[in-house]
Amino acid sequence: MGASDVTAPIHTDDTTVVIVGAGPAGLIAVHLLHRAGVPYIVLERHARSAMEGMAKAGSIDYRTVELLKSVGIVDSILEFTATNYCCEFRTPDERVLFDYGTLAGDRPHYIYPQHLLVARLCDALTAIDGDIRFGTEVNTVEQDEHGATLSIVDECGTAGTIRCQVVAGCDGARSVVASALRGCKVVEQSLPVRWLAVLGTTAPLEPHTIYAAHPRGFAGQMRRLPTLTRFYLEVPATDTFADWPERRVRDELSVRLLVPGRLDDVSFIEPSFVDLRMRMTTPMQDGALFVAGDAAHLITPAGGKGMNLAIADAVELAQGLIERFGAGAGAGDGDRLARYSETRLPAIWRIQAFSRWMLRLILAGSDDVVGQGDDSSFGAGLRQGWVSALQHDAQLARWFAYSYAGVDPD
Repeated sequence: MGASDVTAPIHTDDTTVVIVGAGPAGLIAVHLLHRAGVPYIVLERHARSAMEGMAKAGSIDYRTVELLKSVGIVDSILEFTATNYCCEFRTPDERVLFDYGTLAGDRPHYIYPQHLLVARLCDALTAIDGDIRFGTEVNTVEQDEHGATLSIVDECGTAGTIRCQVVAGCDGARSVVASALRGCKVVEQSLPVRWLAVLGTTAPLEPHTIYAAHPRGFAGQMRRLPTLTRFYLEVPATDTFADWPERRVRDELSVRLLVPGRLDDVSFIEPSFVDLRMRMTTPMQDGALFVAGDAAHLITPAGGKGMNLAIADAVELAQGLIERFGAGAGAGDGDRLARYSETRLPAIWRIQAFSRWMLRLILAGSDDVVGQGDDSSFGAGLRQGWVSALQHDAQLARWFAYSYAGVDPD
């Protein structure tokens, strides 16, 4: 859209809270604000149809479901019925099935594809006349001592501004809100490999998650829907989609997952690259601006923790906003809101550490050190050592099960 396509800026609205981004974090937060009577506007740059077609994450921790129960989202809006108790570690030499759900006290993962979760939350918000504006781009965010002003362009190309007391940035890794934070430190790491993600038009090969550590690179199967399964391949960070035509994807998955012939009739759709990046923003707030989910931190996909962290951020941020601005809060002092980063960062760092450790267990290109001789064989030996430890060390197995399923220690 060029400058000639946009009208001169006009003042469009005032509200208490603007939530930028209608992914899981933004939608969970707005449902809680709506129930508490806190005035809000949700701005989402994508059309609703695009949001509901983004098949991304799908693994929901036990801890996350319990959190959503505690704030009244489960049963009233979302229901979690599909469970996953086991994960399997495969190498060319052996297969180890790990029943982490039972080891964690019969507390498993749940499977809920992100695009379906977003669709259900959007339906529920529409039913209560929630103020959510799809197709609205936020260009700038500026704050002063009294609040913040957002410059926007709506789906019709009309420019305007919104004035509010607080902005909650739930707008992903390229967050406009995060870019407006002042005095925050950003630290990150990247690996020299990434994952090629595809959806296979097939039931899962096995009724559980598969992690295959093959000399040619990692491959994985993650359950999504009864007839749709997400697959991952470890590839060089420099590869493009042109390097991975469907036939090569099929052949490589068959080899690495050790399933010759089982994928011959499967179509692979919606390819995407997942960068193995870790990023932390500290603190996750600045004056009237707060960030949550990928806008605040990136985590590798190992262990499926990204959407869970975003939801936990959203609940804590919403609770702080309700304490400060809710109808029952009166002249709230905003202490919980002020402590948002302090509350969330320790838990986020713990989960970052687990996800990074898990990459060492499954990736061929995950080692940070340079050795001598056959590095690939040394790395394979280390991964085999960890899998053996999970089988024979009860304390390590318990730690992994609780961390992987997302269960708080008893």
